[in-house]
Amino acid sequence: MQTNDNRQLYLDMQEHPERYTAPELEAMMDELDREPDVEEAWQRFEATHHTSKTSSRRWLKIAAMFVGVILMAGIALAAIHLVSTKRMAPAAVEVQPLKQEPSSPVQFDNVPLDSVLSVVAAHYRKVVLFRDEAPRHMKLIMTWQSDAPLGDFLDRLNAFDGLSLRLQGDTIFVETTTGEEDKP
Repeated sequence: MQTNDNRQLYLDMQEHPERYTAPELEAMMDELDREPDVEEAWQRFEATHHTSKTSSRRWLKIAAMFVGVILMAGIALAAIHLVSTKRMAPAAVEVQPLKQEPSSPVQFDNVPLDSVLSVVAAHYRKVVLFRDEAPRHMKLIMTWQSDAPLGDFLDRLNAFDGLSLRLQGDTIFVETTTGEEDKP
């Protein structure tokens, strides 16, 4: 409260110096010229606050650095995992030699197209080349007669919308179609 009174008195002295005597003005100026001892105030503040907070802040900084390192390591591992899974070729399908009678059918039940074609192409001694990645993972449910001509099997697959298979030499080319080529 006394501080507000001093401020009010100081402002009043500035605005109306004629109301005050020279000794009163001089006393007020002396009081204003006095500078507080900042060093002493800082030491008092440090003694009561700084020491306990310093150790807790140090631990907080260490914990934050530890969390940051773990977070960065996790992000790096996730990135490595994503890159390695994208670069990996689809899992190789183990092709069992067909020990069936020539006319017995082979049933594919929810099998990816690339696996179906790897079995069929191995039987006919052909190579499969996917020009697009999309059809590679199509799942098929179908029956294949191993003694039927390869052309018949490819014609059956070509009946699926958006899929085009073509035999050129020893290579079966696989690509997606938009369906517009088939329209007259």
